[in-house]
Amino acid sequence: MGQLAEYIIFFIEGILFLIGIYYLAVGTFSFSVKRKKPLTAKENTFALVVAAHNEEAVIGDLIESLNNLDYNSEKYDIFVVADNCTDNTASLAESKGAKVLRRFNNVKRGKGFALEYAFDYIFSLEKKYEYIAVFDADNIADKEFLKNMNNTVNCGYRAVQGYLDSKNPYDSWLTFSYSLWYWVNNRVAQLSRGNLDIGCRLGGTGLVIETELIKEYGWGATCLAEDTEFTLKLALNGIKVGWCNEAVIYDEKPIGMQTSYNQRVRWMQGLADVAKRFVKPLIKKAVNEKNAMPLHMLLNFWGDTLHPICLGLFTFISILAFITNINPNMEFLIVGSWTNPINSFILNFYVLASWIEIIVGLYADGKFDKRIIQNIGGFFVYMVSWIPIGIVGTLKKNNSEWFHTPHTAKKK
Repeated sequence: MGQLAEYIIFFIEGILFLIGIYYLAVGTFSFSVKRKKPLTAKENTFALVVAAHNEEAVIGDLIESLNNLDYNSEKYDIFVVADNCTDNTASLAESKGAKVLRRFNNVKRGKGFALEYAFDYIFSLEKKYEYIAVFDADNIADKEFLKNMNNTVNCGYRAVQGYLDSKNPYDSWLTFSYSLWYWVNNRVAQLSRGNLDIGCRLGGTGLVIETELIKEYGWGATCLAEDTEFTLKLALNGIKVGWCNEAVIYDEKPIGMQTSYNQRVRWMQGLADVAKRFVKPLIKKAVNEKNAMPLHMLLNFWGDTLHPICLGLFTFISILAFITNINPNMEFLIVGSWTNPINSFILNFYVLASWIEIIVGLYADGKFDKRIIQNIGGFFVYMVSWIPIGIVGTLKKNNSEWFHTPHTAKKK
């Protein structure tokens, strides 16, 4: 390999390593849950919104869980947007007590447009809601979800993300990999940022937004990554998203690789599209206002993808560096100066500290058991697979075609 190519590769590795160190530093604030004291005991009103496309297999379980929330039933209503449905989603949702909005539009397709339709309808009602909560049709809500969210918004937050758990973590190596990464992201990334109060990221479901906030800035988040789009829109306006570790929803993870591939390519298309529109304005805001929050949000924006790539890549490099230290004849396996004793120490410290941070977090959340060890090989495959998926999604960023993710899992 030519010297120039080695320099380029090592430069890329160096940038990713610095990003990994940033995640490690932020993650050190994940060892405890910092709870703010609410400013008021007010019992707020909520509109619970579900965007559903052909979800008759799961919509009933979600609505039952929302009907059974430990919260004053007069203080919330359930709205289901049956978006371009050709099955019994609408009638099933109505039979469970939800208010159903039937939407048909073959041009403006996808969750972002369905939510915008629901928000406009809710704004027009005589009954007013102070907050809107968003769920996916395959979710199950913890009984105390709304009560815990109410406590958090009463701490002064206008937008809050809840804990995204899994309905089917051990159905396959792939559902395990998704679930493990969500658990890690909840604890090491989102909880840390919540404790530091530097702004979290909306995760698409299990979230609450102040109604007036949507009216003030408009929704407009209709790309393939509507949650990230609205998060960065808030960041540009200096509004931080809070975190509620106790507000838990259970989400279904894809079992098949093809479904996972389509879903993650769609996410990366949306992220690339959002990056094109928000990265420069956020950097400009950070420089002009001498404010680090927009930079935190940019790193948080890429975190779901960059963090597993960084950790997976440098765990692999650490193993190769160990091999070359034992047998110098194998130095061709590793590019760069990671075999240097000082660099090797720094690399191994980062890898070891990151995995300790993850393991401690899993124990703290009660997620660690022997099945993690049994499935850890699949998790590394999952992390590495983000690299080609990220490339494909970025190259296809101008293709906004929406793909439906089929759901089948029953109650947790």
